[in-house]
Amino acid sequence: MVTDGNTHEALPDGTKLQIRLPPELEAGVWSNFAVVRHSPYEFTLDFIRLDFSGKQSPRRGVVVQRVNMSPQFVEQLISALTDNMSKFASNLAPSSLESLGEPGDDAEG
Repeated sequence: MVTDGNTHEALPDGTKLQIRLPPELEAGVWSNFAVVRHSPYEFTLDFIRLDFSGKQSPRRGVVVQRVNMSPQFVEQLISALTDNMSKFASNLAPSSLESLGEPGDDAEG
């Protein structure tokens, strides 16, 4: 739940969290591509907005956010994403996500 820029969540052990969302971050950023790198100590995720206008090659993109995280957190993130994707697919998704095509595909051909 978000109220007054604050998100209220709970950890798996029930510990309550109050997370502040600064106004300048409320809009978020759009990403339609990601690059993942890792070392023995951390993962780096670059979230990228690719430009699908025109037919230039290579496609142009800009990193809109870079996030570094621990391997332990990556496992927790994968679990949360898997759970949420499952809920999305069973309750909200179109009958087939594949029917939507790739980002930037022109539906009119």
